[in-house]
Amino acid sequence: MLFKLLFLICLSINGFTFGLLANQNNNIKNNSPQDKKLRIVAMTSLSADLLNRINRSSLVGIPGSSLFIKNKQFDNIPIISKGRMPPNLEKIISLEPDIVIGASGFHDRTLSKLNSLGIDTISTSISNLDDLDILYNQLSSKLKVDPKPLKTILKSCYSEKINQNKNVVVLVSSKPILSPNKESWAGNLISTFKLNNLASEITNKTEFKGYVNLSPEWLLKSQPENILVIKTPGSDLSQYESINIWDKLNAVKNKKVFTFEYYGLINAGSINSINQACQKLSSI
Repeated sequence: MLFKLLFLICLSINGFTFGLLANQNNNIKNNSPQDKKLRIVAMTSLSADLLNRINRSSLVGIPGSSLFIKNKQFDNIPIISKGRMPPNLEKIISLEPDIVIGASGFHDRTLSKLNSLGIDTISTSISNLDDLDILYNQLSSKLKVDPKPLKTILKSCYSEKINQNKNVVVLVSSKPILSPNKESWAGNLISTFKLNNLASEITNKTEFKGYVNLSPEWLLKSQPENILVIKTPGSDLSQYESINIWDKLNAVKNKKVFTFEYYGLINAGSINSINQACQKLSSI
């Protein structure tokens, strides 16, 4: 279970590394007409969702994400990856893309190989709303589309905030007790709502940047007013009740435990999942 969770966190494009990196290969086909419609393969669900909103006809390849299963807009677009397997390089090349978008730190090898073949790539790393806005505008610029401001499609995240100063702790797993600090997508989204993340400044080292290990003793001493537990794919929320001091936490006694989906708060995933996470954060 833990290995599956850690892998899912690795996929959190959206929150474990910094900034937005764009690596563009100089070997662009010079004989392409200026008005040629760009063909773009997205290896992350978030970039696929953004492209679908900006110019659906340019999106020629998507990852096999559960976020797309019930969305008919993606039904006829070829899938270039499934589950834990890396993207299918041959499949991507067969789609003859002009640009391929991937996640920094996760798709580096695939992006490097595509660069060596003369295919332009964009390597993304989304840790806050500003990073997302930069990517959104970058893709719009490449597709020569005048986009709606990101605030208009993420209204829940940009609405007027009240300085609540309520303290929270987010629990992503119970063994170990893993929590996001200020360097993660989750940590930055929480701070947007003026919520005080008690794990924000903790810097103990884990395998994933932006996430720290907490001890039961630390939780008992800190006594967060609110606890946010993450429902990760394939996990049971009862895992958190197995923490030996769980019933001694004031947030548990006061019924201030809030359940969040993995997509939206931990892995940005899509515009809809981010909006849903923001709506829930605003209600705490």
